[in-house]
Amino acid sequence: MQSNLDRFKVDPTPRRADGEFIAHARISISGADGIATDVVVMSGDLAGFHSRTEAVDHGKQWARNWFGVCFGIGLCEVNRLRGCDV
Repeated sequence: MQSNLDRFKVDPTPRRADGEFIAHARISISGADGIATDVVVMSGDLAGFHSRTEAVDHGKQWARNWFGVCFGIGLCEVNRLRGCDV
């Protein structure tokens, strides 16, 4: 499974709205050619935070949970995802 995980990328960049950082996560996968990228899932707005760091951490945690539920993989494997490091 790890070789397949290497193709995934998590982007937990929050957006700003009304003075808050809104957590979300965008999970994409690179194509077989390593260049093309398709969006697999977008979380939508998860929660609002005063701190950007908290919002990013929340988005990463959501992505880790998503991979665990969808693929049945452990946290140590998910932590190696690009953009989802601890």
